[in-house]
Amino acid sequence: MGGVAKSIDEVIKRGFAQLLKGEEFKKSGRNWHRPHGEDWLIVNLQASNSNFGENGKFTVNLGVFVAAVASMAGQNAIEGKPSEPSATLRARLGELVHGRDHWWDVTAATDLDLVAADLVDKMQSIGIPWLEFHLDRSHLATALKDSPSLLSFSAALLSGDRDEATRRLREAIRLRPAGRTHFLAWASNNGISL
Repeated sequence: MGGVAKSIDEVIKRGFAQLLKGEEFKKSGRNWHRPHGEDWLIVNLQASNSNFGENGKFTVNLGVFVAAVASMAGQNAIEGKPSEPSATLRARLGELVHGRDHWWDVTAATDLDLVAADLVDKMQSIGIPWLEFHLDRSHLATALKDSPSLLSFSAALLSGDRDEATRRLREAIRLRPAGRTHFLAWASNNGISL
């Protein structure tokens, strides 16, 4: 394991892992999962693939997996814990905090305690509340409103807003005509006529 990987693992040990453990997340490598019925909250710490020697950076990926939405959208059932890329809704902690993609830098000169404290603060004040907020289907549906996808239609329909699901479906067909057959099959399967 290189110097930067050890430094990132040290940042995790200096508070991040403890915070997530206290919030009932279970750790596996650099991934943490917390079940909520059939749904999952997911945290992934991702090192940059350009890290080298003592110098590098990492980011924190957040995901909310809502089983009913994934199922209605036609996704295959997931055995065990879902990966962050398979989440229904995804975001990066740095983007939520800074309004743009943000990676934490780690070098030989980095004060790892400061990085760890910043990471814990951001995760506690913004990351965990964001995850928990989006377990609610209506909040999830709102977050997906601009996504022309089966997940978006499914979230709207499952939140109880058939009209919004229909509106999103029509907009998706307009924006993505190549997906029309796929979208219409979803509508037929879910009792929506256009």
